[in-house]
Amino acid sequence: MVKLTQVEDEFQTNYSDGNTTVEKVEVDTFADSDSEFEDDEEDDDFDIENETIYERVAALKDIISPQHRDQIYNLSATVSSYVQSGLNNGGKLLWTLTSSSLLLGVPLALAILSETQLQEMESNMGLQQSAQDVLAPGSEEAFGKKQQA
Repeated sequence: MVKLTQVEDEFQTNYSDGNTTVEKVEVDTFADSDSEFEDDEEDDDFDIENETIYERVAALKDIISPQHRDQIYNLSATVSSYVQSGLNNGGKLLWTLTSSSLLLGVPLALAILSETQLQEMESNMGLQQSAQDVLAPGSEEAFGKKQQA
């Protein structure tokens, strides 16, 4: 349990009517206390130039309260979970679509290709037949077709 005590300022004067005045302090008054700060600076082994990023991030841990750290962690864990499940389900969907298109699309493409080749062969045979009829006008077949028609 923390106990709070009020510390009176030596340069502050309290009056009985509730008014408070602060006396002006000379700069020389604090001359003795400057030496304490200088000693602390000399004893300080911490070098800002050699500080790593990890040390800076670790120092930020003290700034954020544990409750906020828990909230941030829970939020990041939730977002990470949603992203992970979304990517997982997206991958499954992509796998299903590609495998289905390969199983259905490849045989369909081969069937269309064979049908197209068959139609081209039929048209080539028809052209060859008509070319033979033109080249051999005296053949019996050419006259036979005309006479029967």
